[in-house]
Amino acid sequence: MKDLAEEDLLLKGMYWVRDAGACSGVYVLEHGRTLIDVGNMYGLIDELRDLGSLDRLERILFTHSHFDHVGGVEEVYQAASPDIYVHPLAREYLRLLREPFPSFFDTLDKEKKVRFLHDGDSVAGVPDLKVMHTPGHTAGDLCFFDESSGALFSGDTVLPKKEKLSGILSKPDEVCGGRMEDKLNGLRKLLRLPVRHLFPGHGKPVFHKGADQIRISLLTLYQSLYEEAPEKAWIAMGHDLLAAGFFEDARQCVAKALEIVPALSEAKSLYEQIVDAETGQPMV
Repeated sequence: MKDLAEEDLLLKGMYWVRDAGACSGVYVLEHGRTLIDVGNMYGLIDELRDLGSLDRLERILFTHSHFDHVGGVEEVYQAASPDIYVHPLAREYLRLLREPFPSFFDTLDKEKKVRFLHDGDSVAGVPDLKVMHTPGHTAGDLCFFDESSGALFSGDTVLPKKEKLSGILSKPDEVCGGRMEDKLNGLRKLLRLPVRHLFPGHGKPVFHKGADQIRISLLTLYQSLYEEAPEKAWIAMGHDLLAAGFFEDARQCVAKALEIVPALSEAKSLYEQIVDAETGQPMV
């Protein structure tokens, strides 16, 4: 278990339990009061006991409904009986898991241990976490943002570029309501956040350069959509950066597009919009 405060003192009380194979990583907050995801392998409670008594564990926040993120919940629940926080759509897709999990979650519903989270909610704690609904990988994806440290717990919405299977692990799962257009919109939403640290569901945490990973994820998606016309990927990315207020970065996208197609009219139009935005003129 890695103490995240070793990288930034603002992350005091936060820990990372490394992902392994098809098992997601787990994040421990408030010295064990809160978990974000639980992976799907037995043994997590042994890691948690290193921080002290399991009696302090009060809640588990699920980023989405995939088994590699929720499969370890029964072991943890039997040891500590925490409340389960999840988006309503993710709760529905938990019914698609193999038994005994659907029955287990039905029991939690009856015991009123399942609580729903929606976009814009706040999970009170130290720190408070802003809840962001970012569908795309599945319909019920949630990210959690700590404004005080700039930490984004992204589940599979954003995975680091260095994660070899990032494209596969984060692609839209249509069975669970995942849609490409939703994924693009979710990344555009995250683009506006002042993210410093990215804590993904798979792969190593990215310290101090988390915002770069969001941009890389969005650009990579555009490049996959516009394989036959790569200049369009740069134009689309430029528009998103402009909308988020990153004017200089949007200019760089214009330059990249012009390297591919020197007389591209869309690049000229985007450049003019950037200039208008910088001078306070309304964009058409």
